[in-house]
Amino acid sequence: MSSIIWNKMKHDVKVKLLNEQHRKLFDTLKELYNAMEDKSDKAALLRIINNLSLYIKEHLDAEEALLEKYNYPELEEQREQHKLFVNKIEEFKKDFENNKFMLYFDMAIFLKSWIANHIEEIDKKYSDFLNSKGIY
Repeated sequence: MSSIIWNKMKHDVKVKLLNEQHRKLFDTLKELYNAMEDKSDKAALLRIINNLSLYIKEHLDAEEALLEKYNYPELEEQREQHKLFVNKIEEFKKDFENNKFMLYFDMAIFLKSWIANHIEEIDKKYSDFLNSKGIY
């Protein structure tokens, strides 16, 4: 299984702040792949889960606030998708506490899927909308 590398063509949402925040998710996925090599390092996995929790507070809240401020017509879809992300991270926390086997792989698959389905598809929809409001 290989990590995903930021690709301007596929991942750029044309808003600097949101791109910077998305790149943190890519960094977290890379850190997860590195941690997979040493599965005995539980501290690394906990750090990654905590980073994802911070990502929720920093990015998802900022993205929703920006979309709400400019009355983005598909804001509710974003919120619903974000709830799924939050719930999945909470599930990972519980799985960590219960020493779930293969948690590294479950997390990697989820994050890769999130990038492909959410950032590359759903988030890219707001690019032109926010740019039309002068947000870059």
